[in-house]
Amino acid sequence: MDTQKKLNDLIFLATQKIQEEYPELIKYLDEFPVHFVPNSNHGVQNKELKDYLESLNNLLVWYAIERKNKNQN
Repeated sequence: MDTQKKLNDLIFLATQKIQEEYPELIKYLDEFPVHFVPNSNHGVQNKELKDYLESLNNLLVWYAIERKNKNQN
């Protein structure tokens, strides 16, 4: 099971990659429907962090495919 620290580190790395390698994608980060609502005394849940990380990774994969397709045409 992923720890919150590990998930936060992976989220940081994904956003850092977007900022450094694909700054044109930054505008999409605000469009993610992610809400980190603390669940009573438990704080942010791992599932919310995993979902956010997955959305960042999906964005990177989508963009890589789009760039590849654009370069082939």
